Amino acid sequence: MLGKLFKHEFLTTSKVAVPSYIVVLVLALVGRLLTWITSRQYVIDNVPGTFVRILEVLTSLITLLYTLVFLGIFMLTMAFLVYRFYKNFFTDEGYLMLTLPVRTPSLIFSKLTNAWIWMIFSGVIAIFSLYITIGHFEELTDSLSSAWDSIKTLIDREGDYIKDELGVPIWVFVVELVVLALAYLTRFILSWYASVSFGNLIAKKHKIIGTLFSYFLLFIITTILLSLYLTVITTLIPDYYDKLNDSSGRALQTVVFGSIGIYSVFSAGLFAFTNYIMKHKLNLD
Repeated sequence: MLGKLFKHEFLTTSKVAVPSYIVVLVLALVGRLLTWITSRQYVIDNVPGTFVRILEVLTSLITLLYTLVFLGIFMLTMAFLVYRFYKNFFTDEGYLMLTLPVRTPSLIFSKLTNAWIWMIFSGVIAIFSLYITIGHFEELTDSLSSAWDSIKTLIDREGDYIKDELGVPIWVFVVELVVLALAYLTRFILSWYASVSFGNLIAKKHKIIGTLFSYFLLFIITTILLSLYLTVITTLIPDYYDKLNDSSGRALQTVVFGSIGIYSVFSAGLFAFTNYIMKHKLNLD
């Protein structure tokens, strides 16, 4: 049952996300094509100046539109995912969803997994659209290949030194960074899910305002908790910052592990909070 729910949610989201990705890629391609045309000396010499200026203005407009869509792709994807969470559990659909033979934590986790996938897809599409926009594919590919070769040479030459500085092999540190990114993304997604849940609890008639207020409230609480955490750390270890500065590479390890731990604790709390509201406080009237 859970697999069917995830499949249905994935396909539903794709009906909005995929067309949005296509729009981004088409705008990137059109912008690149217009830039290429207006940069050709043959076109400049053999086409009326008015036509060239029209193309230049059109290129600027397409570039502006692409930039706006590029910046909004993550927000649009996240907004739709949050809307789907609200629609499935806090509207009339909730009567059906919450009576299915699936535990509430599993329902939340299926939404979270779907959100992970689509946010990562958004990142991939954004990078690929940049690749199209930049153009000069061969030069860019050569540059990336050269950069990769330089990184491998650096690791081969300085691998032992990097390991001594970080305390772990470089590939382990890369994995840690990936885990950190996933931990941050999880905390971000669950913050919105918790905001939707709490917002619908405190504002029956103005649910959007309630959700936004809840997110702002969670942001304040998170900031306070982080400040308290740093206060406790610096109290227990008075020279905490000096030790971080002196340990160079190991300081980076400390920051990465500390951030992963903090985001994980926040995510667990937000997950439990959302689950509690959906199980014990949900009122769809």
